[in-house]
Parts: sequence; C-alpha cells; structure tokens
Amino acid sequence: MTRKTRIYKAISVIEMRGPARWKVLQHTSVNNGTEERSYEHPNIRLMEKVKLLENELKKTREKEKQILAENGLVTNDLRNTPYPGVENYTQYAVARLGLLPLANAEQLKPEFGPVINDVLSFRYPITVPPCLDVFINRSIFIAVISAPNHFNRRNMIRQSWPIHLKSPPYNNLLGMTRFVFVLGLTENSSAQSQIDEESKIHKDIIQMDMLDSYRNLTLKLSGLFNWVNRNCAKVNFIFKVDDDVYVNVHNLAHFLQSQHNSYRSVFGHVWHVAHPNRVIFEIIDQLENGKWTYKEWPWIQYPEYINGPAYLLHGSAILPLLAAFQTTPMIPFEDIYITGLCTEKAGIKKRITSGPFRFFSIREILPTACELRIYIAWLTDNHAESHVAVDDFYNNVTHCTTDSNGIKRTFDYTEPIQFVFN
Repeated sequence: MTRKTRIYKAISVIEMRGPARWKVLQHTSVNNGTEERSYEHPNIRLMEKVKLLENELKKTREKEKQILAENGLVTNDLRNTPYPGVENYTQYAVARLGLLPLANAEQLKPEFGPVINDVLSFRYPITVPPCLDVFINRSIFIAVISAPNHFNRRNMIRQSWPIHLKSPPYNNLLGMTRFVFVLGLTENSSAQSQIDEESKIHKDIIQMDMLDSYRNLTLKLSGLFNWVNRNCAKVNFIFKVDDDVYVNVHNLAHFLQSQHNSYRSVFGHVWHVAHPNRVIFEIIDQLENGKWTYKEWPWIQYPEYINGPAYLLHGSAILPLLAAFQTTPMIPFEDIYITGLCTEKAGIKKRITSGPFRFFSIREILPTACELRIYIAWLTDNHAESHVAVDDFYNNVTHCTTDSNGIKRTFDYTEPIQFVFN
C-alpha cells in the first residue's frame, strides 16, 4: 500500500467509525436573532495536508527530472527501454543520486573511472587467519553467506558437505581449501554474544562491521571480496554459496580439475533475460511490496547475470571485480550487481554449461541419485537429507538408472564426469 493510499484509507476508516464530531469555526448573527454556525469536518484539514504533500512531491519530481534532463537523462524517456549497458547505467545512477568521486581514494583500476564506493575500508570484528602465501593448484575459498541469527543452519552445514572437503578421495583432488561463514552485524546483543562464542568454538566466521540486512547484501559481498583480496589473493577459486544451498563436493572437485585455467571467468546458472520485479508501482515513492521503482531502474530488463545462491569465480577475477565495485553505483541485488553489471565492466566472462552436467539447480530438491550425480549445488531446506542421499550414492548404496527408448542404463559413482562450459 502506498503512502497516499494509506492516508485516504485512514480517512475512510475514521468516517466509518460512527458520527464524526464537527468543529464550530465561527458564529454569526442574522436579522431574525437566530445564530448561524459554520462547520468543518475534522478530516477536511487532513485532506488539505494530503494535497499539500502531493504538491511538494510533484515539485520534488520536477526537480529530479530537471537534474536528469541537464545530464541528458530523463526517466520517462528511458522507461521500458532495453538495458543500455553498464556505462550508461553508471552515468544515469551517478546523475540521479548526485554521487561525487571520493577524495584520496585508492584506485585499483584507474581506467575504470572515478571511485564512488569505498570498498577497501571494511573492518572485521571477527575474522579467520589469512591464507598461506604459496598455494598448490586448484585451491578454493568457500564463503557461505549467512544471517547472524541462522545458528541452526550453520550447525547443519558444518555436519554435512564441508566434511567431504577434507575426506578422501576429494582431499587429493582439491588443493588448499578454506571454508568460512560470512556475517554482518546484528542489533541483538544476545545473538552477538552467541556469535562470539560460536566463532571461538569453530573458528570459521568472518563478521564485518556493517548491519546485516537484505538491502546491504551487495555491500556485504563487497566486504567479502575485499577480505579475500587482502588475505587470500592467490587463491585459484572463490565459491560464494548461500546457507540454503547444498554442495556436492565430489562434482566440485572434478570441476576444479577441469576448469582451473579458466581465467577471468564466473560459473553458475545464467539468466539470459530477466525483468524487474515491480509488484506494485507507485510513481512518487518506493514500493512497499515490490523491489524497484522506475527511478531506480527504468529499463525493462536486467543485464545477463548468474543466479545468486551459488556461483564460482576464478581467482583472477577478484581484483578486477573489486575495482568494478569501486566505480559502479550499487543496487541491493548482489547477483545482478556482481555477476551482471560488474562482470560486464571488469570484462569477466560468464560461463554456461553445455553438457549433461550442471552447475546449480534453481529448484529446491531432495535429489535422486540421477539428479545429484549431475549437479555441483542445489537449493535445500534440509542439509542432512541431502547429505545422506549424497553419501549413499558415492558409497555405492544407491544407483542412477535411466530408461531411454526402452533401454535401461545404470550409472554409479565411478562413472566419469566432465563439465563442459561455453
């Protein structure tokens, strides 16, 4: 419900609550000696305020339109037009928001333009030791993005797929592996005390000095990339997963074996065409139930991007992407921002699977043997069930049987797998 709609609804509710009390404005005498009174309903003044508010909002919109027009950018002219590329997006957002270059900011890539976002000054109240200076090949840094109060999810994850990272035969296929949970701050002091204790026990948490919220997710990922660039710059891969994702370590290890030379690449489930989610659009204010206003994103589509719950980047992409974060106005949707806008600016290639094996299932599944055999990761609300299914398949308890034109074939975990990417 929009702000203006709420006001008019409030007026209707007041009027339905019974006889209104009318206010006497003035008294006048007439020739016959009787008194004549002038009345005003109390809601009339409220409606006048609504009209005044509308006029102020209209002036604000006109001022914004004038600023954009001076920069050759008018929202109505851009509305429902195709996405124009990251440089035009940057020009539009900088003009609309009045962003100025940050003074004395370190430029990671001067050719990317002026620095407008400070992504190099994050502080980390809770952290883990830096990576070793020398890595053997196929090293990976796995960052699970978690909310401060997701204690049960983190414990479920610790008891499931990360166990495989250091278990044979995967520890022989993988080089150095680092596994962490990434959190922002919470305003709940009790929850923060629990996080402090959790970190002391497990030593696998990076917490950054910023409030953890949905709209801060892009900033949170920027802080993660900054930490990796400072402390694990030589890592071969960085794998970002959400805490509702299960990772098939068997397939991850084979993927790293085949793709370790894929420089400046990002892997995942690619959305070629996606449109803004405008559930309820109100031209003078931000949506309550939707995600975007036309002012923030006037175009009819997003850039091509990779679905956010799980994507993997080659280590050579970390610094260029961090430089792109510095110079590209942020939006709250980290997958569109990082794997869409910023990969475009940084020249990072989005890699798409072309064979039978897939990077990520966008469906929440309890996988069958045939499903888990082909995926690196999938959405889940129960890590334990997925973990049992994976263990059963790779311990030869269950098998994948297919039926094609009456011809049955059974696959087990020893069957070779190969990930092919365009």
